[in-house]
Amino acid sequence: MIQELCARAPKECRIEIVFRPAEDGSANNEARALLEQYATQPSLGCGRAIASKLQSVTTRRSGLGLLFLAKVRSQDGSHSLVISRFPADQGVVAQEVAGELDVEFLERVFMKNAKAYKSVVYESTSPTARFEEGRAIDRQLSGPRELSQYWIGDFLASELRTTGPFGSRRLATAIRKAVNETRNRALKSDLIAASQLLRNQHGTVRSATQFLQRLGVSDDAIAAVRRAFTRPELMDERFEFHAREFGQHLRHRMVELSNGAMLMAEDRVFDDVFDSQPAVAENHVRYSTVGAVVDQRYRMRK
Repeated sequence: MIQELCARAPKECRIEIVFRPAEDGSANNEARALLEQYATQPSLGCGRAIASKLQSVTTRRSGLGLLFLAKVRSQDGSHSLVISRFPADQGVVAQEVAGELDVEFLERVFMKNAKAYKSVVYESTSPTARFEEGRAIDRQLSGPRELSQYWIGDFLASELRTTGPFGSRRLATAIRKAVNETRNRALKSDLIAASQLLRNQHGTVRSATQFLQRLGVSDDAIAAVRRAFTRPELMDERFEFHAREFGQHLRHRMVELSNGAMLMAEDRVFDDVFDSQPAVAENHVRYSTVGAVVDQRYRMRK
């Protein structure tokens, strides 16, 4: 059973996770140190310490669980650590005794072929089993989340690994949705200004919330972006900002005026293409631009 579990873990554990940095920004992480200690020199004491950590954060909803720790050494000298938690199930044992059927109900049964379990695998090419990141799966979970908070955040002291391009694209998509759905003009302006300033953050590692807060975006605007995320908690995942990927998903900006005019240009050059000045009338703006006519067309829709 353990051999099969270790063999399939690298293939089925597809959700990338990274250890959460300490508050001072260092790589100090209690869970990481404990797992690396076990992988380097497995012992019953260290295994119990890992199990105790899981026990202290496991929710009552999870119930009794059986924890497996397996260190795997490959022929090429690489090391891996597989951790799996199986929940207790209910079962019935039936035995024939003296021509009669003796039935016993069991409340704490661990099934070999159970399909509901949690697993994580850490791999290292170093004999000292230094882990940088891992991959996880949670087959016990049902809902929008991919991993239980107590399993990924509390037990493993980790967070989902969001790649730079994917995180940047997700933030751009959320900002675009927030701008398009709100009727608050001040909020729209706040987010559009933030999207311009974000392009200067290339290579910076922060969460979407931290990016917006650093740029002085209002709480209402941040809340609007959070609502635009498919899952609000993704706003707090850290990633390396990629300006080019971000700009690909906020390519054009359009301004519609009360007189029916619509102005559109690439977002990165919009303020250069159109010169805007306050008009005499309240809340009115005068736009002007100069260029050669290269095309004209009709459209059925805006």
